[in-house]
Amino acid sequence: MKLDILAVLGVSLFSHALAASSSTAGLQSTECVSSSDSSDNLFSVKSEVKYSKLFSIEYHDTYKIVNNLSTNNTYALYQCGSTKPDIKNIDAFIPIPVSSAAAWSTSAAMFIEALGVQDRVKNLGTAPSIVSACLQELLEDVIKPFDEGNSTSTDEQEQSNAVVFSMPGGEDTNTTNTVVSTEYLEPSALGRSEWIKFFAVFFNAEERANTAFESIESNYDCFTKKAGEEYDDLRPVVAWTSYAGPTEYNNNTAYWQISFADYKYDLVRDAGARMLNTTGAQATMFSTAAAFLDALEEVDIVIDESFVSYSYDELLKNYGVKDPSKSTYSWVTASRVFRPDRLQSTAGGLDWFEAPVAFADALLQDVIGVAHPKFVKDGYQPIWFRNLADNEPVVVVSASNCTDMYAQRKDPAESCSSLTFQEANPDDEDYEGVDENQTDDLIYDISKSEIINESDSDSSDGAFLSVNALQAAVAVAFVALCAAM
Repeated sequence: MKLDILAVLGVSLFSHALAASSSTAGLQSTECVSSSDSSDNLFSVKSEVKYSKLFSIEYHDTYKIVNNLSTNNTYALYQCGSTKPDIKNIDAFIPIPVSSAAAWSTSAAMFIEALGVQDRVKNLGTAPSIVSACLQELLEDVIKPFDEGNSTSTDEQEQSNAVVFSMPGGEDTNTTNTVVSTEYLEPSALGRSEWIKFFAVFFNAEERANTAFESIESNYDCFTKKAGEEYDDLRPVVAWTSYAGPTEYNNNTAYWQISFADYKYDLVRDAGARMLNTTGAQATMFSTAAAFLDALEEVDIVIDESFVSYSYDELLKNYGVKDPSKSTYSWVTASRVFRPDRLQSTAGGLDWFEAPVAFADALLQDVIGVAHPKFVKDGYQPIWFRNLADNEPVVVVSASNCTDMYAQRKDPAESCSSLTFQEANPDDEDYEGVDENQTDDLIYDISKSEIINESDSDSSDGAFLSVNALQAAVAVAFVALCAAM
């Protein structure tokens, strides 16, 4: 069952607080310079990287150096009208502020909308998967989707833009304006959201980026502090799981996976919960349902990230739970099985790959809502998570939900400082089976299990990969990426 976004979450989720992007408020050096003043310090507002591990920014009088540290790419951005800097080992020289831009990933598109510069966007990839209501509206008449079935046409579209935000391994032939972003590889939620500063430097929108991120950071810290104070004595154990059925792409062999990604660990801990963990691996893949279930024996909450969506009964069958009425697993008896697929586009694209990357505070708020459903007085309705066991519906977002397609995207998180957190009650049914006064992670000894492999990679898991373009054809590859972290 699918419901309209307005009926479930209300118009406010997609309301916009700031003026349309045609305004120059929050932008610097919006005009090209002449040779006579090109030696001036043109960038009075600068962004400093605080959490992100995978990019850096250097400022000079008339240009900026941006490094993608995960791919070893370096870009020189110089103010239009100024002299192109004479520096070596640069992957692309790009005049700024860019007048036109394209993006292949849905998370990159979200950062552009969060900056309020979507009026510069000419082309977007994976268009049917985009969930943002206003980007959907722009795609109807203004922004053109990449012609992904025609490489010649796609090349022409890319070359018509001042910058193309791509991904590692992309097949971009026009490298003179291609910039690789890897926000989804960051090991922390705040680190991912800080990539708004990476995108901002191309539009001279540092002031907007700084303001937006400082608000996200402050709100995130408030949620962490309050959750720690209220729920330190009653922390449910959370497991992030997925299932891949037998197909020709995995030798017709099913496997099950538990992810221990760094950002998930931080979110769970910051939400006042405990993480199912192992002795250092970032993900573990199991060869049998029995071994997988053994690892979930003491888990209170399951967050299923399987590529293919299915019903609760199908999940139990895939997980090997034969008779739920006789189950002793607390995540079954307490009906605490969630999927992060609540918000979807009409084509089935998941907002899980978009907005949570840009808005870490809203993501943390959602995880708190999963771990402690009554953490606010009137209860909390998660933005991205739905309770599969309770048959909660998905919510379809369409272009009709947009109120101003050129406005700067609003953070969907509540203001933490205005919320009164409710104390956890161990007698509440929401905490059935949860051990009290346990604050450390639940460590599972993988040495006794039938496992396929462990991953210690520092790259982000595929379950948070922002590229919905992959969704149509690479289900098994997607789940395999989860093993990376």
